Amino acid sequence: MKQTWGKARQTGTALALVGMMAATLAACGGKAAEENGGTTAPAPTPAESAKPVKLQVLIPGGVNMDWFMERYGKSIQAKYPHYSFEVIESTGNIAQNIVTEKRKIDLMIGSFATYRNQFKPFELVADMSDLVQKNKFDLNKIEPAYLEMIRNLDGGKLSGLPLYDLGLLLYYNKDIFDKFGVPYPTDKMTWESLVGVATRLTRNEGGVQYRGFVTDPSHLVIGNQLSLGFVDAKGEKASLHTDAWKQYIETMVPLYKMAGYDVTKEMITGTAIKNAFFKEKSSAMFVMYNSDAPKPDEGINWDAVSLPELKGAPGTGSQPYPVYISVSSLSENRDDAFNVIAHLLSDEVQTKLSSDFAQISPLKNDQVKAAFGKSVAQWQGKNIAAIKAKKPASPPAYVGEYNNFGQSAAANAMRSVIVGEKDVNTALRDADEEVNKKIEEAKAMKK
Repeated sequence: MKQTWGKARQTGTALALVGMMAATLAACGGKAAEENGGTTAPAPTPAESAKPVKLQVLIPGGVNMDWFMERYGKSIQAKYPHYSFEVIESTGNIAQNIVTEKRKIDLMIGSFATYRNQFKPFELVADMSDLVQKNKFDLNKIEPAYLEMIRNLDGGKLSGLPLYDLGLLLYYNKDIFDKFGVPYPTDKMTWESLVGVATRLTRNEGGVQYRGFVTDPSHLVIGNQLSLGFVDAKGEKASLHTDAWKQYIETMVPLYKMAGYDVTKEMITGTAIKNAFFKEKSSAMFVMYNSDAPKPDEGINWDAVSLPELKGAPGTGSQPYPVYISVSSLSENRDDAFNVIAHLLSDEVQTKLSSDFAQISPLKNDQVKAAFGKSVAQWQGKNIAAIKAKKPASPPAYVGEYNNFGQSAAANAMRSVIVGEKDVNTALRDADEEVNKKIEEAKAMKK
């Protein structure tokens, strides 16, 4: 489905205003020059870029034109009134359809997984280093983990810039803590100390089984703070059966093993976790992304703290799970498309996005980060400091196409240890074998 934004009348009015301003400035400049005995400078001519430009934007995931314009488009047009947009809504294998139809996409917005699984396989990504240099865009203002991640995906090329991030937080139900007289968690607590808190909150009261901590292990392994990889740096074999992975899982497993917990795989997978926290209100704490914060109408007396720390990684949060924006390899308007990117990554715009849409900014600027959620109802009165309390962990060296095999296998291995199906060594050894088999099968299909 195609949607076009921007009426001719609006565009014409905006351009007329630009012309009037230019003429006024030229007249003032001429008068000043005459008063100083100089010569009158010629009136500036409209720049080539002021001609109307329609930019085609690809955003997989069911995002439509209204969403794009409300969040990004209106702000862009305030600075570049000659830009209009067409958002291509995703249906089916959108990336393949774009290539088949030879659509001249200018901008792409998608999660890191979308870049890895859709954009890169169909060669829609392209190095933007020349545009960064040409526009003197300062990469140093961006948290390095986000740049490192996209470079790791594309052989060192800068094929995207982070637009915003999704970070893991520890949410907690204040009513359950108050009920049992347990102090609330803090931003600087460790995973080891969290086990003691969760143990005090795991009990049966009034026929309700409360559990201190209920979280899907997949979030803990995918966003692990130690930057542990799933596949070796060359993307040739699994790297799960290691001492580092063993120690990490052994740190997390006690959160599910205290007396009275009675864990099952179903309980720590999928919607059961959210149901325990949001509907049943029987889970005191859970780990999810900032986008999963409870809404006011869900009736939960909640707050959040940053992800607990690991002893080997003080001050480090979860690995980035960013949404990137890039100039497509198919674009015929590369300079204009990069203008959009640079605008959206300015301090001013990022502050507004952080405040109005609760987006975690990829910028280092503390003032931008501090604006998080200030205009979003569900974040009013909450611990916004948790968002910027820790720097994102570095991504592993390999984040390519076989990474999904390792992520899934690692999560399943941790689940099997939690429910007592396997010991940690067996679970990780079996996971390694499973991933290696899938990698070999995937390579064979390419021949």
